[in-house]
Amino acid sequence: KMAELVQIAGAFSQASQRDPEMLRVMMGRVQADPSSLSCWSWADFIFSLQRAGVKPDKQLLKAATDVMLTNIYRFDGLKKLKTCYIVGFVEASLAAGFLHQRMFQVLSKVMEERMESLCPQELSKVALTWGQANCKDDALVQSLCKAIRRNLSSIPKDRISYTIHGLCLLHCKDKQLLMDLAFAWVAKGPEKSFEVLHVIFGLARSRALDPLLCDRIAACSLQFVPHFDARTIATILWAFSQSGCTHVEFLESLGKAANLKTAEFSVKDLCEVSFAASKLSLATTLGSCIPAAVVERVSDFKGDQLALMMHAVSRLSDNPGAYLPALERATLPHVSTLRPLDLRYIFMAWAKARVSDQHLMEAVVARTAELVDGLDPSTINSIAWAYSELQISNEDLFKALGVRCAATVSLFGLSHLGYTAFAYVRAGMHGELPLISIAREASRRLGKMHPIPGSLLARAFIQAD
Repeated sequence: KMAELVQIAGAFSQASQRDPEMLRVMMGRVQADPSSLSCWSWADFIFSLQRAGVKPDKQLLKAATDVMLTNIYRFDGLKKLKTCYIVGFVEASLAAGFLHQRMFQVLSKVMEERMESLCPQELSKVALTWGQANCKDDALVQSLCKAIRRNLSSIPKDRISYTIHGLCLLHCKDKQLLMDLAFAWVAKGPEKSFEVLHVIFGLARSRALDPLLCDRIAACSLQFVPHFDARTIATILWAFSQSGCTHVEFLESLGKAANLKTAEFSVKDLCEVSFAASKLSLATTLGSCIPAAVVERVSDFKGDQLALMMHAVSRLSDNPGAYLPALERATLPHVSTLRPLDLRYIFMAWAKARVSDQHLMEAVVARTAELVDGLDPSTINSIAWAYSELQISNEDLFKALGVRCAATVSLFGLSHLGYTAFAYVRAGMHGELPLISIAREASRRLGKMHPIPGSLLARAFIQAD
């Protein structure tokens, strides 16, 4: 009988020597007569397959779903299912690539109603599984976060990283909860290298990674660095560069690991590593190998990536002039697709290297003129500063930038006011626009201005008379 098959499947799934082939035979028999199983029996059978590591196919899950949702009275049956059955059904659906949205909504409602009664282990599993299912049920996420908060101290050590990972996939907005979980994880210490990636990437994605937490994570994760693969190294470097990590030993170890994995980095990895290394002062270990790898694979990069690479390489290498020409030649065909951010990266690279390719410069200036009405203060500042560093004059461009600067001057940061004014004067542009606009705006905020941009502002107006 079918009910007996379900019981046998349960026994097989827990046996010390499992027989996947026997379970597959049972799958065929059950699929041939799906209506003979009740809601409970179907959930039990799917759970047994999941526990035995046998992936059910889409047809089997569709048959199960159709039976379990046949009529409205089945909802009562679903309400009575064990939590492990519900989680197992969703996990099996994800593994098979067949997640019935109506079924998922019903199961999510059941889980929301019983959230307060779940144990810490179950809460962790729900966070990870529903996160992987890309759940967008705000009510469920809120109830899950509250339940985890109440049980935070009881979450098993080996489940904390999974919990953080799941909550971040669910776009959890409770940053304090994520940070508290991370501190609990740090206190207990990681046991496996993948836990480090779960925690760091999850927190960075949710913008819940601050410098203090970064350094704590780095201190307890140092022994795992040699076990990181290329993708993990790139991800952690990028996350720490965004969060202000200052743990020197961890960063140096990560830099050495990146050096050894250079050949294994994908194009995306190289973008992340280059940019992160330039921010984290890892030029000693990565200042030669990463720029060389970028140039070697220059044809694989897109236009926006090339702009980013120009900026990163100019900061990372002690000799950017050895690498920029190849990047500039590769960028030239993509100029028409560049965005304001890309233009900023290119001009920042030229300002840092104090060298530029004439053909690319002409094309980029033309592209800048096309986009001038959409330039943000940081981009205006970068372009003006680059021209002043290169000691190149372009009166038409500076006038267009001046009009845009005057229109957006209230949005300028304090440092941008000083640097932009000085760049204009150093480039020989002493006209009233945009200097008068900058002067009026700066006068309102002088008390908060840092001494360096403040001194540049003073020098600019002294020289401009």
